[in-house]
Amino acid sequence: MYQAAVFIHLASAIIWIGGSLFLALALIPVMRRFAPTPGRPPPAAGLPPDLLGSIARRFRVISWICIALLVATGLYILPTRYGIGFSEFFSLGGHFVGTLQVKVALVVVVIWLSAMHDFIIGPYVNRLIDEMQAGAEPSHRLPLLRKCVVWIARVNVFLTICIVAVAVTMTRGVPV
Repeated sequence: MYQAAVFIHLASAIIWIGGSLFLALALIPVMRRFAPTPGRPPPAAGLPPDLLGSIARRFRVISWICIALLVATGLYILPTRYGIGFSEFFSLGGHFVGTLQVKVALVVVVIWLSAMHDFIIGPYVNRLIDEMQAGAEPSHRLPLLRKCVVWIARVNVFLTICIVAVAVTMTRGVPV
């Protein structure tokens, strides 16, 4: 059972981080090239207008499943493999527990930022864009909110990579 939990934990991390990096480093830059801009005719590729939004909404479901699996398997692995329960987690238990506390703090921040991005700011930006496309006056907040969504995603990708680095030092020690 322990090996299955570790496998699910690692597979979920790979899918979540890999998908996030794919979106940030490959898909979004390519999609920007095909985005219509004023004064320039649309590209001849004939991409669906909301392709990026559709992909992002689909990946959001996958990423939240991965987050739930990561938390659940992490909560199983700690007491099973390392004997760390609630009281040990809040102790000053040396390198491993201290590193674990840093990892958990980063995870909490990433989950909070993901929730803000996926359920609050992102949908609000999409609603403003839909209203603008339907003929409403563009909101003066839209450019700032769009930048916020982009930067939250970037910070989240960076923090998830930091979580992996912290996890490696947790189990393999600090690099010399």
